[in-house]
Amino acid sequence: MWNYRKSRFWLLLFSIVIMLAVASVQITNSKNTPSGEEASLELPEKSAAEILGDLANQQFSILGSQIRDDDKETVVAFAKAFVNLYTGAIAEQQTVSFNNYISNGNLLQYTNTMLELEQRQELKGAVRFIFGLENEFKQAELQKLDGNLYFVELPFSNQGAGMSLKLLVQAENKALKIVDLYFGNKDGVDTIVTGHPAIRKLQDPKRWDDQVWVDGVFEKLKKIGI
Repeated sequence: MWNYRKSRFWLLLFSIVIMLAVASVQITNSKNTPSGEEASLELPEKSAAEILGDLANQQFSILGSQIRDDDKETVVAFAKAFVNLYTGAIAEQQTVSFNNYISNGNLLQYTNTMLELEQRQELKGAVRFIFGLENEFKQAELQKLDGNLYFVELPFSNQGAGMSLKLLVQAENKALKIVDLYFGNKDGVDTIVTGHPAIRKLQDPKRWDDQVWVDGVFEKLKKIGI
């Protein structure tokens, strides 16, 4: 009986020592933590669908009614976001909205159709360019065509494969909008249906209001699979 009680005593004493040691470590750690500093929590990484959603919902506004020199950085950021949204949608085979980037109905329909076709080509392995959500960008070329119209050429690459996006950008109700676009990839849809880079010029902000020209573009789209 004595040995049993003695064993319980030593077990209880050992447990108390362990508890005191743990408490001491916790107090020491709390003292070593600077005042106001909270333990960093790692946020879960966003999925590709969430990133595309963020890009689609992003809006690019300017202060004035027309694009000024001070808005150049915003114009470039706008172009980069569109590239990542478009090429990311191809790579991830996702349906996305371009409503915050394009207001012209004909150009919006064309861009949606071009995306759908290039997604099909991507699934078949018929596209040479490597599409993805995160592209590397080179220096953008900006040219002011009039008080509210800019030509933008933005070279970009993904895993070493490079191409260039050309845009006409203007402000509508203090928001940037694309009024014409051209990727000009050798095997790209826009090259096939809107013309070779040597003849496809981006100068006319009313290009997609020309219904005769637009009808011709959509006729060519039908012939290549849409």
